[in-house]
Amino acid sequence: MTNINLDKSFQSSVGAIRYGNIGQGPDVFLMHGTPTSSIIWEDIVEALKHKYHFHFMDLPGYGESEKFEGQDVRLRSFARALNELIQELEIENPTLVGHDFGAATVMGAHLIEGLPVNAICVADGVLLSPWGTKFSRHVKENEAIFAAVPEYIHEATIKAHLNTAMSTHQDRQKMKSLIAPWLGEVGQKAYYSQVGQYDYDYTTQLEDLYPTINVPMMIMWGERDQWVPISEGKRLQTMIKNAEFAALPDAGHFSMIDTPGLFANTLDAWLSKVSI
Repeated sequence: MTNINLDKSFQSSVGAIRYGNIGQGPDVFLMHGTPTSSIIWEDIVEALKHKYHFHFMDLPGYGESEKFEGQDVRLRSFARALNELIQELEIENPTLVGHDFGAATVMGAHLIEGLPVNAICVADGVLLSPWGTKFSRHVKENEAIFAAVPEYIHEATIKAHLNTAMSTHQDRQKMKSLIAPWLGEVGQKAYYSQVGQYDYDYTTQLEDLYPTINVPMMIMWGERDQWVPISEGKRLQTMIKNAEFAALPDAGHFSMIDTPGLFANTLDAWLSKVSI
């Protein structure tokens, strides 16, 4: 049974958000990216919940959060929703951890929405332009066609796409849990809608602000990331004063799934230094 229990709901400006929390210690928000949900953090939470109070939410239009026609599921809406949730919970200066789109989410919440934070960690982040896999760019250009394919083709397509992002074989149940939110009529439309709204301008805006970051910063990257190569993580490090960098051997894009023990230990070592 997973420890990621999204048992609470919050009405954000871009739809109802499902979120949850577990553990005890300093407040740490874990933000997932595309095309997944908070389930990606289950091994990390299990390993470290005795030391940190983890909070997690499914992004608008993702996982258990609300999905609806015409929903704003751009990166900027994710940053806004995260800021709104933290304000609602009245949590001051949390540490933010973001993966993939979640990395842009935590950066945007701090740099554009003005959320005060203790520290920021990004892993395999979508943070520098240009970004997006060849497949995702093809989907963006042909959203209506992909949204109309039979479900069995849609499901197989997502599975194949996810497999390119992982360096280790995942069991059937893990893959099923990652794909499940995108199945059915609502889920399938939502999947292609979020690809269709990929927000390249937002990361361009963020790039100008990275040099202004003055909180502790950690960058973690899978050495075998085929979606966002590790060279992008190293380029990001040069833009942020005093940013730490950790390369994760044998990890692909989903580094917390491929090498959960290494990811948890690396994150814990950094959190232990910066937590207040």
